Order: sequence, then C-alpha cells, then structure tokens
Amino acid sequence: MNRAFLVFFLVFYGLMAIGSAVNVDSLKAKLPQMRGQELILACNTLAWELKYADNEQAWKYCRQAASLLKKNPFKEGLMLHNRNLGVLYIMKAGYDSSLYYISAALKLAQEIKNPFQKGKILNIQSVAFCECTMFKNAIKAQKEALAIFEEIHDTAEILGSLNNLAVIYGRMNFDSSELAIHLKVFDMEKRRGNDYGISRSANNIGMALNSLGNTIESRKFFQIGIGKAISSNNPQYLVSAYYGMGEAERIEKNYIIAISWFKLAVEIAKRNSFNDFLSLNLASIGRMYKLLNENDSAFIYLTKSINVVQVKGGNLSSIISPDIDRGWLFLQADQPDSAAAIVKKYLPYSDSIDFGSDYAKLLDLMANVAYQRGNYKEAFDFLRSSHIVSDSIAAKRLKAETEEIQARYELSGMEETNRHLHEDIEAQSRINRIQNAVVVVISLLVIASLVLLFLLRRKSLVLHAANKMLAEQKHQLETKAIELDNLNHTKDMFFSIVAHDLKNPLQGIQGCVSILNEDFDSLKEDEIKELHNLLNDSTSQFAWLLDNLLQWARSQMKMHVVFSTVFALKSVVEEEVSAMMLHASIKKISLEIGVPETFIITADQEMIRFVIRNLASNAIKFTKPEGTVRIDAIIENQEGVIRIIDNGIGMNDEQLDSLFSIKTSGTSVGTSNEKGTGLGLVLCKDFIEQNHGRIEVNSVVGTGTIISVYLPI
Repeated sequence: MNRAFLVFFLVFYGLMAIGSAVNVDSLKAKLPQMRGQELILACNTLAWELKYADNEQAWKYCRQAASLLKKNPFKEGLMLHNRNLGVLYIMKAGYDSSLYYISAALKLAQEIKNPFQKGKILNIQSVAFCECTMFKNAIKAQKEALAIFEEIHDTAEILGSLNNLAVIYGRMNFDSSELAIHLKVFDMEKRRGNDYGISRSANNIGMALNSLGNTIESRKFFQIGIGKAISSNNPQYLVSAYYGMGEAERIEKNYIIAISWFKLAVEIAKRNSFNDFLSLNLASIGRMYKLLNENDSAFIYLTKSINVVQVKGGNLSSIISPDIDRGWLFLQADQPDSAAAIVKKYLPYSDSIDFGSDYAKLLDLMANVAYQRGNYKEAFDFLRSSHIVSDSIAAKRLKAETEEIQARYELSGMEETNRHLHEDIEAQSRINRIQNAVVVVISLLVIASLVLLFLLRRKSLVLHAANKMLAEQKHQLETKAIELDNLNHTKDMFFSIVAHDLKNPLQGIQGCVSILNEDFDSLKEDEIKELHNLLNDSTSQFAWLLDNLLQWARSQMKMHVVFSTVFALKSVVEEEVSAMMLHASIKKISLEIGVPETFIITADQEMIRFVIRNLASNAIKFTKPEGTVRIDAIIENQEGVIRIIDNGIGMNDEQLDSLFSIKTSGTSVGTSNEKGTGLGLVLCKDFIEQNHGRIEVNSVVGTGTIISVYLPI
C-alpha cells in the first residue's frame, strides 16, 4: 500500500461520481411502485449511487438486483449489475473477482452497443488492472476509454480518464508526467466550477508533489482538496486529503502531526467502510509510532491494519508490508521466533502472488532473524537473496530471453565459422610475416617520436614551472605592497585618533576636575550639577571612543573570533536602547522598538550588540531634537532583516559612498555637535560580514536614513 495506490483509488472514486445527478431519496420512494425491468434498473442505479456514501446499502441493492435478474434476465440489467459488482469488489480489494465481473459487463456493453457504459467499464477495468500491477493492460484499457469519451464529446468523463491515466504513470514512477496531466485537469475543473473534480485533482496534485518532495506546495493543494470535499459532501476525497496531509508531515519528519491527520482519515474510513483506506491509514499510524520509538502503540496499529484486511476482505499482498513492520518490532523486542513466523507465513505464496518490493523486504527481515539467532551463514544467504530479488523480475526475464536468442544465434553460425576458419589460417600465416616486418619498422619510428616528444615536453614543463613561479612571486610582492599600504594607513589613522579624537574628551574631563578642585567651595549647587553632567558626558564619550578604538584595533589584528548562537533579538535591542535613553532624552528623541518576541537569528550575540549600539547611537547623533529613531525586525526572503530608521538630517551620495571607508578623513558632527572617530560603522560592516550578513543604507538629505542589516535566521 503506497501513495500511488491511494491516489488511484481517489481517481477511481472520482470516475464513479462523474455525471451523477440522481436524487437517491426520490428514487427510493418510487421503488414500491416499480416492477420488472424498471425495478431492476432502479436497484442498479441505487447500488451505483450509494457505493461510497453507504457501502452496505449499495451491496443490499446489488443483491436485490441479482435476485430480480434471475427471474427476468435482460442484457442492460445484467451489464449494470456486473459493472456494480466490479466496482464494489475493488472497494473491498477483491481484484480477481472484480476483473471477472468487469469482463462480463464489458462483453454485454459491446453486445448492446452502449459506448458510454463501455467507457465507464473500461475505466473500472483499468483500476483493477493497475492494482494487480498489470500496468500495460491498465494503460491500454484507459486509453481505449479515453478514445470513446473523446468520440462522444463527454468532457467530464475525458477529465476523469486523464486523471486515471496520470495516476497509472505515477504508479510506474513517471512522476513528472503524472503531475503535468493533473495540473492540466485541475485548471479545466476550475473553469468548469466542479467541486468534485477540483477536490479530486487537487488531491492528485498533492500526492504527486509529495512524491517529488515538494511538501510546501502539496499542503496547499491538499487544503483545497479538503475544502472542496467538505463543500461537496464527498468522504472519499476528504479521507484522501487527510492522508496526503499526513504523508507531507511524515516526509518533513513531523510524526506526531502526521498521526493526527492519519487518525482523522481513519475515522472517516470507518464510517464509510473504506477498508483499503482504513487499512492504509492504520498502518501509517503504526509506522509513525515506530519512528517515534513507541513500539507498543506501533504494534497495536499495525495489527489493526492487518485485521481490517483479514476480517473485512482484501488480498494477501496488501497486508504483507504492515506485517513485515511487525516483524521488525519483534526483532527489536528480542523475539526472533515471532518475526520468523511472519516470514514463513508469506514465503510459500511468493511464487503465486506478486509481492513486489515487499518480497525483498521479507527476505531482508529473515536475514536479520537468522543473524540475531547467530546463524550467520543463513543470514548471508537470505541477504544475498534479498539483493537478487530487488532486481526487476521483468528485467531478469528479458535478460534470460536475450541470452537464449544470443545462444541460438551463436550456435547456428558456429559451423559456418569453422569452415571459414581453416581457409583463413593458411592465408593469415603468410600475411603475418609481412605484418611483423612492418610492425618492427613502425615501432622504431614510434619510439623515436616518443623520445623526441618527451624531451620537448620536459623542456616545456620546466619553462612553464619557471614562469608560474615568477608569476606567483610577482603576485606575492603586489599583495605585500597592498598590505603594507593598508598598515601604514592604519598606523596613521591610529595616531590621528589618539592625537585628536581622544584628546578632546580628556581635556573636557581635565577641565571639569580642575574647576572642582580649585573652586568647589565657591560653586553653587546648580553649577556643580552642570559640571557633573559635563563630566559624565565627557567620560561617556571617552569610553565610547576607546571601546570603538579597541574593537577596531582587534579587528586589524585579526583577533575577533565569531561564536554563532541562536537567540531572540528583542531582549538584546531592549538592553542596548535602555543604555541610550539618557542621551536620547537629553535631545528629546523618541526611541521605538518594533522587534517581535519570535524574531530569531543565528549570529555572534556580542557582535550584534555592538552593531545595534553603534547604528542606534549614530541615528540619535544625526537626528534633530524631538525626532524619532525606530528599530524594526522582520523576515524577508528567508533572511532576518534589522532596520534602524531615523528622520534625521540624512546623507548625500558622496557621504553614502564613503560611509564604510576607513580612509575617509574626518567625520560629521551630530545635530548637537556630537563627535566620533568614524570607526563604528567600519566595524559594524566588518562584524556583519563575519556573521554571513550584509548591510544596506538608504538616505535622503533632510528626510532621514534607513540602515538595513540582513542576517541568517
């Protein structure tokens, strides 16, 4: 039981529903007044209409039609009755019985020359063939049905047949071809406004996308399938969509969520007697619990899946997969005898039933049983058999037939070859003497040529190596010259900062301290307070400049090591903004934070603190009193984006071009004459790039600036 199996049933149920426009309740009410052929046709119609909405009632009317046909047999009634039996047995996974009744129905449809019913019956036959892995027959039947519906111009049936054909391709692992057809049908169904068709096609597309691993898109189509199935009261499409959602979560390894979807599908399958759907979803739940290492629950659901098929009907091949899973659970529980019993239960049927890839899994299970028992020779034999079985049986047969044809061809030509051989030996001996002489001469010429080529090649390699060495030395010298130039500039920058930028705050501190020492007793309280504020501003500016200078020096010496962690940005922003409140309040600038609690990034937290601190400080510095500075964070194109936005004085193009350059001489003063070294922005860019991010700046003179920092999430 797999994805293609479920999709095929989804399409099958869709084919059965096409063209349904019978009022079931009205027809039931008229049954007591009906007699003869009219009553038989009505019973067949009710069985057809109720087959998925009320499966037990469908069987009831099918049996009633059979009883009436014994007394009054006629071809149309027999055709519809056999068609219904074919459908109902497919729903019970009784494919052999289904093919028997479908063949009978198809023969009758041909006799009474009813092309519509012939196409419908061929659709059902295609489903049965596909479930028996007779894909060639399935495609032939489906294409014949499609040709019939195209000839009679039945759009609904054409769409159903295309869906069916697409799923056959899916069963054969032609996923791209399958998806292309489903997308085409989906667009056609949307234009028709047919909820049944939209739900069916959406689920089919979801299944195909799941098989291609595109679970993001598959979930979107399953949600469409769920909505349309509910609006059209279609339980089989709903259970299929729930199963598809579960499969998408399984692929993403969200096993607990997958279980919840599979359980929803189980409830609907139980209510509507969809035995195959029920068994499939129970087995899926068991496998999820197995992956979660909840083996007791896994065993319970796998057993339930098997019991559904055994008690309610189904073929043996549909239960081997969950039974193999139970075998692995027995092995994990150190019960090799129980696991071996499962293998021995199915091995006798391996020649009569096509277990497909499950047969290889069965042999693999037995190999592990033997290994756990210590029978290593037996384990090796079973494992080797498993690998052999994994090869396609069809490929083996083709190889055998090819080898047989080749052997016959070689045998038939052997006698003629022997006759010519004796004639050729004598002639060849004469030719060989001449050839040997020619070979010797040519060999000497070749050897001489090779020696010459070798000497020329050797000389060429020596010259090439010398040229390469010279080029490398030139490149190294040029690199060293650039590095030396950068070091000289760094030295000049360092001395300039020490001589000028650090000198100003130190002089301010020295002046305040001098006044306090000399005139403290004569100073008034408000004058002392003003000196205190000046002293605080100067020391803060000095500490800020010194920190930037130290960070820059460490950067130049390559001493920074990035320690990436996953952290929430909001608390970091709040801490840094809190430290700037005094500066902002002095300038009456409003600081706003728009960072969500759930905004998570992956970076060095201390480096990001430094970046936030410098960028926000710069925004305050160049924003006029009573302005606004805001820090936002959003997710864009799978990147975390931090934006520092101000309505300050802005920058022109020349300032933007040199914003992150350390070679720029001098820095702009703030709106309250604040000063800086210009190192902060250089370090910000360096730190962001070390964290695999980037920084972008947009600014308009007189309007403000937006600095965007892009980081991995």
